[in-house]
Amino acid sequence: MSAIFTDFLQYDFLLYALFGTIFLSLTCGLISPLIIARKNAFMGAAISHSTLLGLAISLSFFEAAQALPVFISTLIITIFLTLFLAYSTFRQKLPNDSMIGIFYTSTMALGIIIHTLFAKDQSDLLSFLFGNILLLTKEDLFLSLTILIITAVVILLPLKKWLFLTFDEEGAITSGIKAQIYHYTFFVLLAFLIVTSIKLAGTVLVETLLLVPGFFALKFAKNIRQTFIISTLFSVIFAVTGIVLANAFGLPSGATLAVVLFTALVVSLFLKRVYNWLR
Repeated sequence: MSAIFTDFLQYDFLLYALFGTIFLSLTCGLISPLIIARKNAFMGAAISHSTLLGLAISLSFFEAAQALPVFISTLIITIFLTLFLAYSTFRQKLPNDSMIGIFYTSTMALGIIIHTLFAKDQSDLLSFLFGNILLLTKEDLFLSLTILIITAVVILLPLKKWLFLTFDEEGAITSGIKAQIYHYTFFVLLAFLIVTSIKLAGTVLVETLLLVPGFFALKFAKNIRQTFIISTLFSVIFAVTGIVLANAFGLPSGATLAVVLFTALVVSLFLKRVYNWLR
């Protein structure tokens, strides 16, 4: 058992994966309660899948080994798509899920077509879709840490305004809060987070990290402060557990993270129901 943990100290790529997991899970733990409370779960999925289109276009111009150009171009394209989605869903008369569903499927389908026709390296897309810890570098860790700091500042400092907008948008707007700025900020922050986490969790599986911690916290927390603390702790503990299990059994990192978090959620909800039944 000890050899499993010493691997993370002996091999740089595993150490990078561990730190990357901690930074990513902390960030997701902070933003996850807002995603759930604002009913933006489907929105996160739309942005994460639109990243596939950005990746496909980037890999049509650059080799996968050119990490910085691929990252920058993917980020720019994803932010552009995200801003379009934000504009299309801000206080619209039509239900948001209609536009999100169209955006979700169209961008993903177009990304697959572009990758098939134009990508310079056809073997790289799977790693980006589902994550690959072998791809992490010091630069990726720096980006993850930067996103963590930005997310903490953007979410925690004006937390009361976020909560006001989440639970009473009309009242918040009447009181002078610029809802549109917060709306666009939230979307762009999600885009940055998702693009940064591609290598570790993948565009498909990062959605689990964005949703499960917040859902868990809102089920078990007694107040707002507890919600963010529980969400962050849950995210970090089980994300690290997922990375350790992935290394121990030779499993794909992103998929293992997703299964571990989902399993922890299901077991917790089951135990809570049993406790309530026995009480």
